[in-house]
Amino acid sequence: MNNHKRVIFSIVIPLFFLTVLPLYTLDSHLMDIRIKGIDRAGPPEYLEQQVLLSYESNDPVRLVGARFAHEDYRIFHVYLRNENGVFLLLLDIPEEVEALHYRIVVDGLWTSDPFNPQQQKDAFGRGISVFHLQDRPPRHAISPEIGEGRVTFLFQSLPSRAVSVAGDFNNWDPFWHRMQETKPGEYRLTVQMPPGRHFYYFVVNGDRVLDPINQDSARDYEGYRVSTFFIPRPDSR
Repeated sequence: MNNHKRVIFSIVIPLFFLTVLPLYTLDSHLMDIRIKGIDRAGPPEYLEQQVLLSYESNDPVRLVGARFAHEDYRIFHVYLRNENGVFLLLLDIPEEVEALHYRIVVDGLWTSDPFNPQQQKDAFGRGISVFHLQDRPPRHAISPEIGEGRVTFLFQSLPSRAVSVAGDFNNWDPFWHRMQETKPGEYRLTVQMPPGRHFYYFVVNGDRVLDPINQDSARDYEGYRVSTFFIPRPDSR
């Protein structure tokens, strides 16, 4: 294949959809609906792989926030209030953190989380709220994972395979971007990439393979299917 190929999109649109949205957009939309629908505060809980904290009061409240021990209490996280008057904080927790230790502030007054029954005292006798993370849901595999000006590809297979990525960003060269086996059977590669629509496939021991994690695909001018993704411009996010 050469770098002047034309790509013809092949999109199957179910009858009940008027528009086609990327999977991550649909997931974000469904998460937004769930958060808006919360009508009462409760103990910490998981929403997918994130932790949700909540707060409500019968008295007027303007500001609710929290600080966490795994951040040395340096970062102040502000809760957002939904349409039902419930203050909510949705957190991404690093994998190495085994338990959340935190305090909240309500209109300038620091306290433990009144909706979390799990508490302990610190060295100064202050109440610290605790949420153990042993039952954390497994993180779903993402490929490609789009960051600021870079893309991380993930391929899962048998160990000790020769895996690379060929795409429009490297003139479809199957040898240019070799993936690293970060743990047995898991191969990763991060590539700097400009905004726009991109097309690619994996090469596994010499065989061409679509990205099994990425459900978005297209066809090249020869009719072969390729995986595809879109990087938005920073000012359009």
